[in-house]
Amino acid sequence: MKTKALLFAMMLVFSTASFAQFKIPKNPMGAMMGEEEEEQQEPAGDITQIQARLVNDVADALTEVIEAQALIAEAQGNSEKAASLRVTSDTLKGGENRDEAIQGAVQTVKETAEEQQAVFSASEDMSDDSKALYAKALVPYVKSVAKTAKLRDPAMDFLKEAQNEIKSIRNPMQISKMQGSLSTGMFIGQNVPVLIGSLVKSSTDLLSFAKSNDLDTSEASSMEL
Repeated sequence: MKTKALLFAMMLVFSTASFAQFKIPKNPMGAMMGEEEEEQQEPAGDITQIQARLVNDVADALTEVIEAQALIAEAQGNSEKAASLRVTSDTLKGGENRDEAIQGAVQTVKETAEEQQAVFSASEDMSDDSKALYAKALVPYVKSVAKTAKLRDPAMDFLKEAQNEIKSIRNPMQISKMQGSLSTGMFIGQNVPVLIGSLVKSSTDLLSFAKSNDLDTSEASSMEL
């Protein structure tokens, strides 16, 4: 009996040691279904930080564009539009629902630029009151567009990095999660470079319109778009 007990104890020790040596994961199915992928996704923390900076930079730049567009709306005699633009600007400054606010702001800025550019292209003479208001809006508008234009490359670079990050994930559930977390940055990458092209064209037309009405454009013209 002592011999059998001794043998049983030795087998138990050996079994425990073997189990420790060849440790089985706590959740084998979890390892198969994506725990490894989660470890590989650690750099995603970096890309979310990059997105946060990009979102803040875009919100800040668009706020300045919108405020300048409000001044132009006043110069064009559209006080209702000016008030609406300032509400959009305040929403961006507030920081609440930032993702939705940026998407709405991009659309608002685009539509407003097109509307105001139509007036510039018409090349009608300004009244004296309009000249004073346009003079007030000219530099802030061109300056804000120049600031926004600097975000073209960062926006496009982020979109490329986000797409590569998503392609590197093998777990379909994690892909969906990552797409959701990077959606605002990807929206910016897809839409802001196009918006910048429209704003630069609008600024060029505004400068021509101002020159044709004998406004001083020297400071605005020196800004690189």
